[in-house]
Amino acid sequence: MTSDMRFVWDATGANIGGLTIPPGIGTAGYMTGSAGVPWTMNQWIAHPGAVRIDQSPVNTPADETADAADFETGAVLLGDLPGWYHAARISYANGTRPGQRQPAIYCSYSARTQVVNALIAAGITSGPRLWLADWDTAPEIYADILSTSGGPFPVIGMQLHNAGTHDVNLMLTSWLDTVSKAPAAPNPLPLNQRGVVVSYTTETRRDVTSADHGDTWR
Repeated sequence: MTSDMRFVWDATGANIGGLTIPPGIGTAGYMTGSAGVPWTMNQWIAHPGAVRIDQSPVNTPADETADAADFETGAVLLGDLPGWYHAARISYANGTRPGQRQPAIYCSYSARTQVVNALIAAGITSGPRLWLADWDTAPEIYADILSTSGGPFPVIGMQLHNAGTHDVNLMLTSWLDTVSKAPAAPNPLPLNQRGVVVSYTTETRRDVTSADHGDTWR
C-alpha cells in the first residue's frame, strides 16, 4: 500500500481492548452509541489520534467534535446530517477539539446517493467527505476509488470488510493527518502600545491638628 493510504481498524469499546494492533495500523472508535459501543476515556488516551465516530441518533454539541457521523440503522439520522456537518465544520475551523478532522459521513456504498442528495437539498453542495462501506469489492478497486476521488464530496475512506472484532478500512493519509489546532493565544500589545491603569481616590483637603504639641499637619 502506498504512503497516500493507511489501514485503519475501527472497533467498539467492548472489543478494542482485546485487539493486538500491528504497527502502522490506525484505529477508530466511537464517541457515542449504546451498550458496549462507546470508548472509555482511558481507551482514547491509549489510542491518541484515533478517528472519532459519532453514532448517536440524538445530536449534541459534543457529537459535533467527532471526525465522522455514522449514518446507518440505529445511528445518526439522515435529516440530522446537514446540521451535524455545519456544526462540525465550525468546530473544526475553531479548534474546539484540537485533533478533529475535516467532517466526514460514514455510510454504505449503496446509500451514498441518498446522503449526497440530502446534503444538496439542505444547501450543502460541497465540503463533506465520504467514508463508504462496501464489503463486496476487491481491495485494488478500493484503492483506485480513493486515489481518483475528488469533486464536491470526496471519498476519504473505504471499509473493506468486517473481521468480527473490528472492521478494516483503507483511508487517505492526507485526511487522517490534517487535523484542527487549538486556537492561538492572543499576542500581547507591544510595550509602547500598552496603557497604564492608575487607581486613585480623591478627598477634600483638610487641616489636622495634633493633640499633643499643637502642630498643624496638612
